[in-house]
Amino acid sequence: MEETTMENDNKLTQLVEQAACCFNMLSPADPSDVQALQEILHQIGDAAGSLDQGPVDLRKQLEGTTAETAEVLQHILQQDVEDTGEALQTVSKAICVLQGLIGRLAAPQTDAGPVPSESPVAPQMPQSASDEPQAMTISEEDAPLVQDFITESTEHVETAESALLELENHPEDSELINKIFRAFHTIKGMAGFLNLTEIQSLAHSSESLLDLARKSQLVLAGDISDVVFGAIDGLKKMLAALKGSVESSTPVVSHESLPSLLEKLKAAAEGRPPSSQQAAAKAQETDRKLDAILEDPSDLQKKTAAVPGTHAAEEKIKVNTTRLDSLINLAGELVIAQLMVAEEVSLGQSHEHGLAQRVAHQGKIVRELQELSMSMRMVPVQGVFQKMSRLARDLSRKAGKPVDFITTGEETELDRTMVDKMSDPLVHMVRNALDHGIEPSETRIKAGKNPTGRVELRAFHQAGNIVIQMEDDGKGLDKDRILKKAVEQGVVEPGQELSEEEIFKLIFHPGLSTAEKVTSVSGRGVGMDVVKKNIESLRGRVEISSTPCKGTTFTIRLPLTLAVIDGQVVRVGDGRHIIPINSIIRSLRPTRQQISTVQNRGELILERGELIPLVRLYKLFGAVPSTEDPTEALIVVVEADGRKCCLLVDDLLGQQQVVIKSLGEALGQVRGVSGGAIMGDGRVTLILDVPGLVELAQER
Repeated sequence: MEETTMENDNKLTQLVEQAACCFNMLSPADPSDVQALQEILHQIGDAAGSLDQGPVDLRKQLEGTTAETAEVLQHILQQDVEDTGEALQTVSKAICVLQGLIGRLAAPQTDAGPVPSESPVAPQMPQSASDEPQAMTISEEDAPLVQDFITESTEHVETAESALLELENHPEDSELINKIFRAFHTIKGMAGFLNLTEIQSLAHSSESLLDLARKSQLVLAGDISDVVFGAIDGLKKMLAALKGSVESSTPVVSHESLPSLLEKLKAAAEGRPPSSQQAAAKAQETDRKLDAILEDPSDLQKKTAAVPGTHAAEEKIKVNTTRLDSLINLAGELVIAQLMVAEEVSLGQSHEHGLAQRVAHQGKIVRELQELSMSMRMVPVQGVFQKMSRLARDLSRKAGKPVDFITTGEETELDRTMVDKMSDPLVHMVRNALDHGIEPSETRIKAGKNPTGRVELRAFHQAGNIVIQMEDDGKGLDKDRILKKAVEQGVVEPGQELSEEEIFKLIFHPGLSTAEKVTSVSGRGVGMDVVKKNIESLRGRVEISSTPCKGTTFTIRLPLTLAVIDGQVVRVGDGRHIIPINSIIRSLRPTRQQISTVQNRGELILERGELIPLVRLYKLFGAVPSTEDPTEALIVVVEADGRKCCLLVDDLLGQQQVVIKSLGEALGQVRGVSGGAIMGDGRVTLILDVPGLVELAQER
């Protein structure tokens, strides 16, 4: 009987975890997401109805809460709610209540009575029989995520405190109440994500009280305002304890005053005055706060100094990204100005002259300053990779497919803007890999594979680029099916011959999906379109390789930064142009035997056994070349997306690192040109877009 009860408890716990996971990925506009969550709630209700152990009132409340939540979801499906966001908040709170109820069912020795179904405050944390604080340890893997949580939550707490102070002067400002509510709501969600149950419980109880203030059911002033301030102070202490634990690799002890804080919040929500014991405790707490304020700052710093550990973080300050971008732009302008001075000095003075040496020294300092300013925007991809790991875990549990998700190269640094924009493409790629790529365990066993799938996400440097690869060992892409779907949707003409690479790239077409059915994870044909658009906006490219029954690899190549580029300056007639160094394979002066003309394919250069199209840049730019004979000029062989072309130029003028400038809205996107750069003499030089030039060469 005891084993059966334990199995039922475990089943309920797993179902509620699935419900929480499903809610985190829920899209209100997608009926399949709402229906999936509704189905899980029905399973929880059925499992609760079959329980024969535990307090009857708790079991009844579990069934009632489950049924009410499923009914709310049904209203959402029928679009029978005035505010979908508010309805989803109700569902979120209900899931938290379910977690608390199941926790109490699993610990019947804490018979504290039922949680009122009308109570706006989440159930209290179950206490052990000894009522001693319970310690929890942060694992090595979770430590970086917890550090990020502490930083973000500290900001939210400061926002809530500032808004609460301002609310005392402007009690009629409802937006301030909303701001405080959102801060606690965000902390609750992030704490639940990391299983920090105490912080989640306090934030949820505070959020429930604030929700009454939002609905004008109570006034956030006086004693009630003090209670919220107490919750803010409690969160500060919890976050400080959590930070000390992570930095010193020691267990976190439960917050001693959490039960009293939860009781105060509950009393305030129910309109009850605090007990005499709570009033006395409040007076003592006030005295302690005053003593802390009057303490000598140096003594306070000694008391709160963290024990150095493996996860001690560097001191950091937050800077507005607009200011940081301005600093980078000014550093770029300084580089340009210094180049102008250096060029003028070099024309008038010898290299041995004192002024020339000082200018050269200044140039080195300016270059270091620019590199430092650029590095300030560089962040490791670790944060994004960890989010993908959690997403893969949740999707694996939801789909019932065991998957080993492996990440390597998390320390690889990328521009902050690029890291932020890479999050969405990676989400869609992970979702597609687990939903479409990885087969169910039974299918994998029949195919002679390991029943546990494998997805690897890695980042590394290669040829001046950042490469992000995602590889799975699933069933691979079905070329015939992709082509058939593309023909059905009119993307490809019937009978049109396409290479394997071109067929694979059809999956990036908007609306094209080979999924047999639309699920809550993928199948709508929009994900890979987002991947392509985001990567192209970062001047990157994506490549696909796939082998049937073996798996698929997506390779994303991105520039290190969006602001600076290493380029080869070339002369075409009287004009100068810049070719990105990482696109250049080699340069040469061709012989007469290497040049040939093929019908319908134009001029070709035979280089190392390969026929490569020739692009005469002077024709593209309307320039007058020094010579039209390739044997008297120079050829620069460039490559993009695995395709090559030869660029005919008059001369190579040297390599240079330049600051990229946009062409502006007036010119917009010019095919074959990615931007401009101001050179040392003040003239603007065009930066060539190699992928665009290769496409032009292929078309010609």
